[in-house]
Amino acid sequence: VPEKRDAILARADDYANNRMICGVQYPSDLLASKLLAYSTFAVMANHPQYRAEMAAAKLELRQALGMSVAGK
Repeated sequence: VPEKRDAILARADDYANNRMICGVQYPSDLLASKLLAYSTFAVMANHPQYRAEMAAAKLELRQALGMSVAGK
């Protein structure tokens, strides 16, 4: 749901920050996890099977949420 990207990422950052405040993560953990996530996605996004499954999942999610299938 690309139109909710900023809100989702802001919530993830807030959650990660709360884990740091609680002492269960270090700032370097947060940076490393972001780098790993973006690197993994970059590799996966180039795989044809992943792209096909992602397209199907996007359609299914948008339909389940009652959103326009065209999306952004």
